[in-house]
Amino acid sequence: MQAAAVDGKANKAVVKELAKAFDCRARDFSIVYGELGRDKRLLITGDVVALEKKYLELQQTTTLQQRLNL
Repeated sequence: MQAAAVDGKANKAVVKELAKAFDCRARDFSIVYGELGRDKRLLITGDVVALEKKYLELQQTTTLQQRLNL
């Protein structure tokens, strides 16, 4: 991420990109671990079947940049 790790800007940028990748709203994501660190665990709320399908689609791409369409 290019956002600075100040005032939660980097976390917001991560959530924004993940929301875009999963076709969800940013508010559907919650950081449950690692809010202040580099490694994070997130919880996504929503349709489990649709989220799993999208996750499997994202796994098929070859790079993280392609996954996030950067």
